Amino acid sequence: MDLNFTPRQQLAGYEWDSGKQLWQRLPLDRDILNRLSERSNLHAFLRVAGLTVLLCGLAAATVYTARASLLLGIPVLYAYYFIYGFIVALAHELQHKLVFARSLDKISEGVYYIVQTLIWNSPRYARISHRLHHRYTMVEGLDPETDWPTVITSPWLKAYLRGLISKILIYGALHDLYATILVQIRRLAGIKDRMMREHCTEGDIKAIRIESGLILLAHVAIVAGAIWLRRWEPIVFVTIAWQIGSGIEGLWHQTEHISRMRNVNDQRLCTRSVHVGPFIRLIYGGLDDHVDHHLFPGVPSRNLPALHRIIGRDLAEPQGLIGCWREMLAVAREKDRHPDHEYVPVSPEPK
Repeated sequence: MDLNFTPRQQLAGYEWDSGKQLWQRLPLDRDILNRLSERSNLHAFLRVAGLTVLLCGLAAATVYTARASLLLGIPVLYAYYFIYGFIVALAHELQHKLVFARSLDKISEGVYYIVQTLIWNSPRYARISHRLHHRYTMVEGLDPETDWPTVITSPWLKAYLRGLISKILIYGALHDLYATILVQIRRLAGIKDRMMREHCTEGDIKAIRIESGLILLAHVAIVAGAIWLRRWEPIVFVTIAWQIGSGIEGLWHQTEHISRMRNVNDQRLCTRSVHVGPFIRLIYGGLDDHVDHHLFPGVPSRNLPALHRIIGRDLAEPQGLIGCWREMLAVAREKDRHPDHEYVPVSPEPK
């Protein structure tokens, strides 16, 4: 892939200012933004119901086919894991409180807590972490969701990709499950990581401890019930489903920021969108239009395509999944030779 790179010193005008902490913004009419920011309870219920029906249907199909042939059941089970991994898109938008209208905040929070339990993460922790991610996207030491090496090299990126594949092949998922359990135990015990020490109040810490304990209790109950009933389905469909499914979904999700520029003041330089087909768009919940989402995070996913039609001329053209990974690898290879070189995906000046 032929990309043009620029020495970092030539991009001084786009360095993150820790004092001002301001992002460059694209112009957008306030009335249009208000219209695009409207939420839909009908869309919310259809989305949650559709995802639930799809998961339940695939789970039932897995059990049915596995009774006839274990080999036939495996591909159906992986179809289930494929969908399960993408529930993180619903969790993400629930973090922003953009799925349901404000009048149904209690229902929204109930669904949010259920989904976060399914993906093994404290709801309070996830919301604080994501708020910081939007405030300090790709700013070193401040964005907890892009806590990667300063320079993404090709060996690191290839190892990261192997890690995603290992989760899909189960052995990496088992290791990830073990690590996740340890994280929940540490949080329950009140052991703070850097984000908790620097950005969480005592009330937040208390909530995170309680939520982590409840998550552990819920999954212990699932495993205990499975053992008591001598059934494999609860463990396969719930306890380890996120670890495997996130490996699949991560192939899309991890294109969002890896190999983009660090410590800049323009979301178009540190965030990447990915072009997807109709089905992935349906279950990805707007995460494909990720630059648009970071520029205007109050716009629900259902309205991001309309937003993109307005501001898309000032954004880099999204590539498909393979194209994104090829770009990431090309940037990493350049970093191997010239760590100070940056790939600038779009002219910082609006058209």
